[in-house]
Amino acid sequence: MTPKSEHIVDLIFNKLKSYKKKKIFLEKESLNKFILSLLKDN
Repeated sequence: MTPKSEHIVDLIFNKLKSYKKKKIFLEKESLNKFILSLLKDN
């Protein structure tokens, strides 16, 4: 993964983890795999 895409994953992860309205169960590894799968489809 490129540093730029890793940075984007970190930003998304931190934003979702700080979401106060509803508790979100999220693992960074799962998010990373999901984003990579989206990028591969394009």
